[in-house]
Amino acid sequence: MYDFKFADIGEGIHEGRILKWLKNEGDAVTEGETLVIIETDKVNAEIPAPISGKLVKQGAKEGETIIVGSTLAMIDDGRSGAKEKQPAEEKAGVVGEIEVSDAVIAPAREESQAAAPQRTLATPVARLLAQEMGIDISQVKGTGELGRVLKEDLLNLQARAERIPERQPEAPAPAGEERRVPISPTRKAIVKAMTTSKAVIPHTVLMDEANVGALVAFRKQVKDLAEGKGVKLTYMAFIMKAVLLAIREYPIFNSSFDEAAGEIVFKKSINLGIAVDTPDGLVVPNIKNADRKSIFELAKELGELAEGARNRTLQLAQIQNGTFTITNYGAVDVLFGTPIIKHPEVAILGVGKIHKKPIVVGDEIKIGEVLPLSIAVDHRIIDGADAGRFLIRVKEYLENPLLLLLN
Repeated sequence: MYDFKFADIGEGIHEGRILKWLKNEGDAVTEGETLVIIETDKVNAEIPAPISGKLVKQGAKEGETIIVGSTLAMIDDGRSGAKEKQPAEEKAGVVGEIEVSDAVIAPAREESQAAAPQRTLATPVARLLAQEMGIDISQVKGTGELGRVLKEDLLNLQARAERIPERQPEAPAPAGEERRVPISPTRKAIVKAMTTSKAVIPHTVLMDEANVGALVAFRKQVKDLAEGKGVKLTYMAFIMKAVLLAIREYPIFNSSFDEAAGEIVFKKSINLGIAVDTPDGLVVPNIKNADRKSIFELAKELGELAEGARNRTLQLAQIQNGTFTITNYGAVDVLFGTPIIKHPEVAILGVGKIHKKPIVVGDEIKIGEVLPLSIAVDHRIIDGADAGRFLIRVKEYLENPLLLLLN
């Protein structure tokens, strides 16, 4: 008997909700075949069978929550006794082979599951909000991918029902009373990640400004060319390229710190993460081997990742194994910030809003296009001087955009 545990898939995901079982108790299963789809706060994970046999017991039913480490399924593989623990290599294989999809696999199994009630697709935060509002979520028309119900759908429904503007501030609680609202699964993951980062990593932050007038002009020149290739060319693509080139010169910024071993682990690949603001909270997908891609390729993949993050169609692999992160304050019209490093990475670049301001060029005061930059580093292994040199190199590339094409 094989005791199949719900594995730790990382990224702050410590629990999931059973969205759909594709195999019923008593069914034969084949190793690698999808057993169940589990809805987490970030992705919907298709969990494959780790071994062939017969599904004897489902660890949790559809709609129920399952915790990492608890039994997901009992599979009779023809052996006597129960495996209480999976070998380390099998555990790693299960996690590594997880495939993610936003769609419930259906057509080939419609006959056997025709009588099963259809479960409404919805984000975890939308389910929680629906419970608080006393709304039957199955009656709500979702506007997300494949009709998924989003938080905004519920808020819009409430606004129409009450005939008030959607974003009207909530009335304050009566004097002497307080209001408590449980945080969403996404927010729980963010709480855990941010707390770990600030507790473990001694941050130091350096700030500077880049005169990006030449970059603004260059982007205008090539914007139409990019659109002709179906690419939305934002400033972020150039910033990403500048960071990647700077990492080539200063590889310690693409590392992690193994405190137990007292070793710096230099990563073999640069997986560049971009923080994306979504209705459900912050998600950080990353571009694998980003240093091998052109500016157009970076721009295209960035757009796809951002859309996937907002629609909850990202694959698990797209949010795992990041090595350096960029966060964009400019997207919310902010100049400077002090970003928090995504543990176990060692640095993060914060980018502000490009804006016009007086600058000194030579001995003259001119109106310049200025980009604020903030670099936070793990001060255990990166000194302020190294952080300063890295930031200066990023500035040089952004102030001289042709260098981005010559490297």
